[in-house]
Amino acid sequence: MPDPMVSSIFISHASEDKDLLVRPLAQSLNEIGLTVWYDEYSLRPGDSLRRSIDKGLAQCSVGVVVLSPSFFIKEWPQRELDALYSSEIAERARIIPIWHDIDFKGVAAVSPLLADRLAINSSIGVKKIASKISALFPDRNKLSANELADLLDQAINFATYSAESHSVGVYHRFLSINAFKEDFGVVLDEKSKGLDLDEDFPDALSDELEQVKAKLKAKHQIPHGVYLTTDPPVRESELSWWRDFFSGWSSGTLTKQQSRTLAFELDLAEMDEFYVLLNVPNYRIAKEHRQLLEKAIVGIGAGYKTGYKGVERICRSLRVLGVDG
Repeated sequence: MPDPMVSSIFISHASEDKDLLVRPLAQSLNEIGLTVWYDEYSLRPGDSLRRSIDKGLAQCSVGVVVLSPSFFIKEWPQRELDALYSSEIAERARIIPIWHDIDFKGVAAVSPLLADRLAINSSIGVKKIASKISALFPDRNKLSANELADLLDQAINFATYSAESHSVGVYHRFLSINAFKEDFGVVLDEKSKGLDLDEDFPDALSDELEQVKAKLKAKHQIPHGVYLTTDPPVRESELSWWRDFFSGWSSGTLTKQQSRTLAFELDLAEMDEFYVLLNVPNYRIAKEHRQLLEKAIVGIGAGYKTGYKGVERICRSLRVLGVDG
């Protein structure tokens, strides 16, 4: 079986089921830190749908199949299911059925083999479905709860000058990601010049761009596991706002609302807030620690007046998790 931390989840579904179930499920799995092949995330303008699906199927270690009345009357989902069966027989992937607006009798009438499998019912809700699926992916190379607690302890025990030094590091990591985006955008514009983006994006060019990404990550010293997108960079005219907020966050002198705003704006700008603020790549954080760290980020930015008591409680919670885990 392929390493689940370097392969991905492929979601096969009928288009009718996208809005209410599939899109929220893909978002939840992404938030947990898993790699998801999903058409809205994985297709760029001009991509060949068939080639992209082939790539997603070839790389996945888990195929999530959303079974519904619509699924069984659509041609594309049936082809994807056939491919997933082939991968499973070859021990390259595992199929997980989700029953959506259908029951055992309905599935068995069309596919007795699928009806015999242990399935997840969509009635339990998207969050619980995502949790069940993510349990299949072991948290390899993740920081322990105690390591995260140590990191937070350091972040709330800065002297004046060390806080200033820390804010420089935060701003540097932010600029590194921003520079990556800017450099990649230039290459993408140049390489796609003259191409009709309504036509197929050449496979050779897609491969070349992946190599460019790897080189740019090395150029800007961005470590493995950082969440990166190719969205446009933050404009130069906005950089002073970010620099001032990072300085306030590192010294703990923001209001709680300002600290929340900083976290929100980082997310909106498609920046890896865990890496930028805490120097921990997004994908090195286990799913059970994420909510605590999100609260800690806000608490650190507004901790000067409160004595960082909220963050200290989070550190204690993490250490308890470390003992129990």
